[in-house]
Amino acid sequence: MPLIYDKGFSTEAAEPSNIIGIHDSKIKKIILGQLADNDGFIDTTWAKHDSELDAFIETCKKDNKRVFVYSGPDWDNQYGEPGRENRYGFLHNKLSECNTIYIGNTLGKYYFSFWIDFVYENLNKFTEFNTYDIKIPMKYYMCLNRKPHRHRIELVNQLRDHDLMNFGYLSLGGDHLVKLSKDIKNKEGDKAVGGDVGITNDITSLGHQDNWNNHFLNVVSETTTYTNVFLTEKTLKPIIGRRPFIILGDTNIYYLLKEWGFDTFDDLFGTCNYTDHHKRIEWIVSNITDLVNKGDAHLPELFESLKPRLEHNYQTFLKVAETNRKNIQNLLDN
Repeated sequence: MPLIYDKGFSTEAAEPSNIIGIHDSKIKKIILGQLADNDGFIDTTWAKHDSELDAFIETCKKDNKRVFVYSGPDWDNQYGEPGRENRYGFLHNKLSECNTIYIGNTLGKYYFSFWIDFVYENLNKFTEFNTYDIKIPMKYYMCLNRKPHRHRIELVNQLRDHDLMNFGYLSLGGDHLVKLSKDIKNKEGDKAVGGDVGITNDITSLGHQDNWNNHFLNVVSETTTYTNVFLTEKTLKPIIGRRPFIILGDTNIYYLLKEWGFDTFDDLFGTCNYTDHHKRIEWIVSNITDLVNKGDAHLPELFESLKPRLEHNYQTFLKVAETNRKNIQNLLDN
């Protein structure tokens, strides 16, 4: 067996109620089955600086082990620069002298997406209603946020400052709580994470059917804006739920989506080339403002014209998810 340092969702933690842990355990079992006895494996999800990690890294250096550093449900590949410290910075620095191979959420030979495979595994839960059954008049946008990360707070504040809150469905958890008037409760999602921020952890559905079928543009505020590339079910929901989208996330997300063949609606919203997330927020707010200024009467017709492109994205997801799963199963052959 490879030498293992596992600070992720352990087998014991993956109880029947923990849907993230169950799937994470499946993926790790597949990966570990491909490693050699002299390899090392680190699950970074809840990594912490302790004597166990120090001993693990010293053994890997002494025995010249390949160290496979896995990132799945969560990820942050920053090294802890001033102003951007994080819980992973110490880990990256400590591994600098090891033969380190990053697998999961790092672009390159060993890239794969935990969340694409998770959504694919639970696809039936995301497709329980007809998303083409639109309600008129349509809201201009939907932007749902659970954890109050700084970039999400800034986005919501910008929407508020531009008097755009009432033109869409908007939520934000935590001290800045903004709630939907009509919402669901995702019990299995809430059981999979700790802490109550006032917004349900809806990782296995499109949310309330009336809300979904009554909005045009899906504004995705991803978990991070500065990592290598980390996309979650948030980016996949408008693809599965057949909506045009615009994303506040890592700079590589649009690059990756285009590489996979997804339509990113650049002709409608422009191309997001900004590395500064503040500029990306301005870009999003500008696009919503333009939609509002044109009035809602044209939205049903525009939505109807986009149906072939929306269907293309859904079918592309199915192909990408199959390829992503094969990449996990044949990780060292890539």
